[in-house]
Amino acid sequence: MISADNGAEQQAAAAGFQTTLRDRLGIKLSRLARWEFWPAWAFYPPIVVYILARSARATPFMAVTAANPCLKASGIIGETKQDALRPLQANAPDYVAEFMMLPVVWPLAERVEALRRFVETGPGYPIVLKPDIGQRGRGVAVIRNEEQAADYLAAAFDDVVLQRHISGAEFGVFVYRDPNTARVELLSIVNKCFPTVTGDGHRSLGELILDDPRARLIAPGLFERFATRLDEIPAADVVVPLVEIGAHCRGSLFLDGQQFKSEPLRLAMTAIVDAVPGYHFGRIDLRCPDDEALRNGRGIKVMELNGVTAESAHIYHPGTPLLEGWKAMIAQWKLAIEIGEANAAAGAPTISFIELLKLWRTDMKRGERWF
Repeated sequence: MISADNGAEQQAAAAGFQTTLRDRLGIKLSRLARWEFWPAWAFYPPIVVYILARSARATPFMAVTAANPCLKASGIIGETKQDALRPLQANAPDYVAEFMMLPVVWPLAERVEALRRFVETGPGYPIVLKPDIGQRGRGVAVIRNEEQAADYLAAAFDDVVLQRHISGAEFGVFVYRDPNTARVELLSIVNKCFPTVTGDGHRSLGELILDDPRARLIAPGLFERFATRLDEIPAADVVVPLVEIGAHCRGSLFLDGQQFKSEPLRLAMTAIVDAVPGYHFGRIDLRCPDDEALRNGRGIKVMELNGVTAESAHIYHPGTPLLEGWKAMIAQWKLAIEIGEANAAAGAPTISFIELLKLWRTDMKRGERWF
């Protein structure tokens, strides 16, 4: 879900760009009319009711926390990115965007030096930095030089994942291992698109954003990101990328990628899942050269393997009916609980509801520290 940021309007105004009351009200009403922009508290209540009701009939009650034994609480909350990336890099390195860890306990100079060596052994900048524990694109940044990297690391409060930046098309492929057949199946595919605007030599960047049907819907976040550039006038035909992080809450456009399902893709995803023992259910975020490469299961580079609370993100395709979104999410959680029950019966551990609440509170505090 994407939430508006009133502070963004204030930053834009401070930079000299002014929006009218009509613009602000129009954006808020447009977002209200499209449930993909609703806050989580408005969308999730029916799903939470289902999860609790279904869990009450599960054996054991918190069976869903056994859906992914390789992740803390199966990736419901508080899991680390490295828990899944490390075995994938060790067992199937061709399928992963190379990464290394920069622990916060290392002195800043040591982390910067390790980053410098990592950059020198690869294609160079850009690179990606992100928190080892994070959700919904929190703290993810594309870094283009050492100064930006040092600033990021100086501000980081927790361990950081340093990863190669992969060009190409970005997708989220939701996979699961069928609890009855053990076969890896494709549940959902989302094509992550990054909005842009094209200059005409007359309108400012702020005006281009407000005049673009999609960009104006995410204007609050864009005003924050481009606060010092909103009065700039891009030259004619100059394309300005507005988003570069494949997270819906960061402004990416999510399109249903059902048409990319294929047997070659399923086999490629099977190889990835097999390389991470204990991973049975979640969305795998990846990049590959283009649509055909995805359909053929080639050129895939995994950036993250997400756990149980990852969403079948095709539901955010513009125009998807609200009931279809609820239906897809309920089906997803039903499957997660069934997989958790099968794993728990085979001996996989679960955690208690109280432990889960503690993890949630810890994650809420962690989220306040990331920029």
